[in-house]
Amino acid sequence: MSKVYEALQHAYEDRHEVIQAIPLEQPRSQPVVLSTLRPLKMEREMVQLQQRLGCLLPDPQHNIVQFISCRNQEGVSTIVQEFARVLVERQEKSVLLVDGDSEKMTQHHSLGINPKMSLQQIMSKGGDLDEAISSVTNSRLFLACLRTTRQETVQHEVTASKPDLWVHLQKQFDMIVIDAAPIDTSDEGLELCASVDGVVMVVEAEKTRSHLISNLKDRIVHNGGKLLGVVFNKQHHYIPEWVYKRL
Repeated sequence: MSKVYEALQHAYEDRHEVIQAIPLEQPRSQPVVLSTLRPLKMEREMVQLQQRLGCLLPDPQHNIVQFISCRNQEGVSTIVQEFARVLVERQEKSVLLVDGDSEKMTQHHSLGINPKMSLQQIMSKGGDLDEAISSVTNSRLFLACLRTTRQETVQHEVTASKPDLWVHLQKQFDMIVIDAAPIDTSDEGLELCASVDGVVMVVEAEKTRSHLISNLKDRIVHNGGKLLGVVFNKQHHYIPEWVYKRL
């Protein structure tokens, strides 16, 4: 049995992807080059995840996928960055990585890039997308932030889900991956559910209660989202790894 022992299936089926995420590196003060980051830790798992998602998404190219969790510290940001890096470094795809948590900006801090104008500001005030998108040096990975403050959320809570901007962005990149805020701190991610091609829930195995998972699933569907499946993260193996491989 491999580390990722079952295919990612539609969330209504009782089968889930299992991934062991490693925490992101500490925030950096200077922009990084991808080749200087620590080696990919979940390359095989992320390739498999991409293949599973490819079977569920509406188009083989130019998709928007949002990753979201019930609680903070469930490993969403780590999985999102590793997933994006595999697409860029191993498959040579162009990827826009969107920081969806206006409080943390985890992806920008991890890669040492200061956030530009938010996508929310572009949607509400107009402007060139170049003012909102930053490139990671010598790569096809790009960064943007959904909002820069929670105050933007209060003032412009409706415009974040406008489809026009997302349709335009979708044409510019092979994949857009959104690192959404956990719903125990913000509903920002739920606002976008209807505007993306699919949503993946990240769940900390043996920690996140089942009623929280069920509630998030219902809220995603209620907000018009297509739930692609669940990634179980931080799973503990109670028998040796070599035994799993022989099963």
